[in-house]
Amino acid sequence: MAARLEADAWPARGVRELTVVPVHRETFPRFVPGDHVHIQHGNGTRRDYSLIGPADDPSCYRIAIRRDDDGRGGSVLFHEELEVGDLLFVSYPQSGMRIDRTASHHVFVAGGIGVTAILGLLEGLPPGASSEIRYCVRHREHAAYLDVLQASGAEVILHESAAGGRLDVPALTAGLADDATVYCCGPEALMAEMAEAASRLHPDRVRCESFTGRVSAPGDRLGDSFEARLMLSEQVIHVAEDESLLQAMLRENVPVDYSCEGGACGSCVLEVVDGEIEHRDLCLSDEERGQSMAACVSRGKGAISVQA
Repeated sequence: MAARLEADAWPARGVRELTVVPVHRETFPRFVPGDHVHIQHGNGTRRDYSLIGPADDPSCYRIAIRRDDDGRGGSVLFHEELEVGDLLFVSYPQSGMRIDRTASHHVFVAGGIGVTAILGLLEGLPPGASSEIRYCVRHREHAAYLDVLQASGAEVILHESAAGGRLDVPALTAGLADDATVYCCGPEALMAEMAEAASRLHPDRVRCESFTGRVSAPGDRLGDSFEARLMLSEQVIHVAEDESLLQAMLRENVPVDYSCEGGACGSCVLEVVDGEIEHRDLCLSDEERGQSMAACVSRGKGAISVQA
């Protein structure tokens, strides 16, 4: 959908909030708390961002972007080369984490800009629900939307690692009741720690989301080379040791959706018709991995066939 940047704000150092409005329609599609969207810059760069703000107001979408000078350039682009009034493109809302309405207690763990996913989810909490928020930042000045969280009615605990207040994830999960649900969004290290610490909990009680996967440096050996048969385009392409299936498809001008390029967002997931896959993603369930793969990080163990 075509959109226009109507306004911006700076809720914390290095964090830019964007408010976009539709261009060719009166309102955007309504979204569910926890949803996210793909945002495409005028130069074609796409990234995924959580929707924040009231889900019952489709007149605009709001997202927030933390600048990362060591990233792949998307955040810098949206900080430096996007002005109020500029046009961009927004996808329909994409399903993300959902509130567990059977839980007796809700524990939200936000790492850095992962707080935006938590902000979206809070909109879906039942009135009066028991909840707490663990907000992990390096410095307090980086804690975007802390005031909004504190006004939500949930207990908010700020973990400032530079001041020695790092969250003890194993202790947190060990103290959870069996009918409590934990929601987590943040950097890869926090997500990995949460996944390990929460392994004793029922899978339905642990809900995690990340838009930043592990991205390799150019020239790194990613694994053995393999052949990929693309069933729809009727091509067979060679995927070299230092490239992903996604990169090989783009090299051959095969159309494919993608965003994070790190196995986190699910934009580039393809149906696997034949062959064995080495899965490296962060977005698919074990059941989904039986028939799908993330083209940006996962690899074939020998020749594979995919619907592309």
